[in-house]
Amino acid sequence: MLVIGAGVNGSICASALRTAGIDTTILARGERAQALRERGIVIEDSLKGSRSVTRVPVVESLEAEEIYDYVLVVVHRHQVDELLPVLARNRSPNVVFMSNNLSGAEGFAPIGRERVLLGFVFGGGKREGDIVRATHDVGGALGAIFGGVPFGEPEGSVSPRLLRLVGLFRRAGLDARVSSKVPDYLSTHASLIALGVCVFAKHDGDELALARSTRDLELLIDALREVYSFLPAVGFRIEPPKFGMVQFIPRPWLVSMLRSFLRSSRMDFATADMSGDWRHSQTYDEVLFLAKELRALAARSGRPAPAARELLAGLEGLEGQP
Repeated sequence: MLVIGAGVNGSICASALRTAGIDTTILARGERAQALRERGIVIEDSLKGSRSVTRVPVVESLEAEEIYDYVLVVVHRHQVDELLPVLARNRSPNVVFMSNNLSGAEGFAPIGRERVLLGFVFGGGKREGDIVRATHDVGGALGAIFGGVPFGEPEGSVSPRLLRLVGLFRRAGLDARVSSKVPDYLSTHASLIALGVCVFAKHDGDELALARSTRDLELLIDALREVYSFLPAVGFRIEPPKFGMVQFIPRPWLVSMLRSFLRSSRMDFATADMSGDWRHSQTYDEVLFLAKELRALAARSGRPAPAARELLAGLEGLEGQP
């Protein structure tokens, strides 16, 4: 198995798979590759008070003749397109895209839809130098909500290769599950991420400051209601269906629920990449990519979505766009 990406979630995957005895290699470049060769994957989990070091073979490129059972693409969504030509030249049979995704398998056509599997990530945090400060508990919290992190075929079938992939993840202690609706899950979740990061950005990633802003919490709720209303109009169901309850739960209750979540310790990891000059971070670049896709979906649906547009317009690069 090859893991492309040595950030937080690539490191979590590669470390867990290798520790479970699964033949795993990680692709990294430059100083990161050198650090991994010299010191291994170093993960610190402050919630558990633990530190692990895992030695994983490192490569700096994917050659056409190098065949892996699975290639896990664990990078930010805006970075995927530049990898597609490399993946297209390589003939590994199964390429698993693990990132926020608003368009299902449509964007991965250059490598052949028959090779594509879709899924998501298992943790949260940030990388500081050679150390990944992360927790599986963020993934665990999502798993509790969603019944496990979903992986699936783009068209919803349950194939032997999908069952084997999920089995390998579970053997490694990663909370994966088979899903027949993974594009719907990913679009539902990516919408939440795009809007959520935009509202966090208004408060420089300070979750407690956001918790005190009733107006911005209400704006986020209104934006989610708009997006979850127009996603079905462009072909995506709300998954899991309980997320659709945002349309019916009274807004003051939702504000209270968001405040409780924002004040939980897990939020330190969820907003870890939004401190300091975050507009020059990978998180910002990814959310800008998703925001543009979300606005395009709103235009396709014919719905006005004023609250969503107000939130998304706060990102540089979207200002002045329709």
